[in-house]
Amino acid sequence: MKRIHYILYLAILFVAISCNNYPISEPQKPEFTLQEGDELISIEALKLRHTVGNTPTYIADNVYIKGIVTGDDESGNIYKSIYIQDETGGLNLAIDQVNLYNHMPRGQEVYVRLQGMFIGDYNNMYQLGDTVTDEVYGLEMSRYDWSNEYMTDSLGNSTKHFFCNGWPDINKVPAPIEITSSAEITSDMYGMLVTLKNITFKDAVSGILPWSISEQTVNRTATFLKDGSTIIVRTSGYSNFYADYIPLGTGEITGILALFGTTQQFYLRDRNDIGTFIEQ
Repeated sequence: MKRIHYILYLAILFVAISCNNYPISEPQKPEFTLQEGDELISIEALKLRHTVGNTPTYIADNVYIKGIVTGDDESGNIYKSIYIQDETGGLNLAIDQVNLYNHMPRGQEVYVRLQGMFIGDYNNMYQLGDTVTDEVYGLEMSRYDWSNEYMTDSLGNSTKHFFCNGWPDINKVPAPIEITSSAEITSDMYGMLVTLKNITFKDAVSGILPWSISEQTVNRTATFLKDGSTIIVRTSGYSNFYADYIPLGTGEITGILALFGTTQQFYLRDRNDIGTFIEQ
């Protein structure tokens, strides 16, 4: 028994000494500044380089965009994407990686080095990412390979494209655009943070209609009381709130406005985006 106590004492002592010799370092605040020769352009200017419906446009010059993360993938309703926004518009960053919120959470300011990337669209929705050649359709948008963030090219140059600047601050997220009718939506709003005001979900009359179904993506229709116009609310069955019941009555929801073909769509970021609903 004494031997067991002695061994236990040595183990505790070893841990104590190890902790003293190797203290846990504080995380360093990320900082990024443009260098001489770098050019900063707006999200709007970047979009103007691409014509929707055409093949993706390669970016060859040394330009950057910057924006605040407005939508991340923490809840699971946004998949392999991050949405950023500046004063001119919003943009989907298509990235082949999950749990991106660990790198670029909501409220984080991000600079993106565009040289070597592609600006294009997925069924009329602007995206920044990479490309792939399809046997039938030719050159198409694809997701950026996140492993490039940790690699160098043949000359030893970093292939990193995403740079965080400062700590994430939820107060930096732009105020959402308030929308009371689908007729108010303009093309420059896609990819931006919006609030759908005075809406109701007419199919939720039973009070037990979930946002989605496990492992499926489901469309629910939100109706604006102002004029009866509608918008599709898409929710993933992998999100952590898919089984929550859609509220009854009239209220508002906040999230990312998107487009698929000619269909206006909307994505909640998490359950906190669901505002107060009042039953009539």
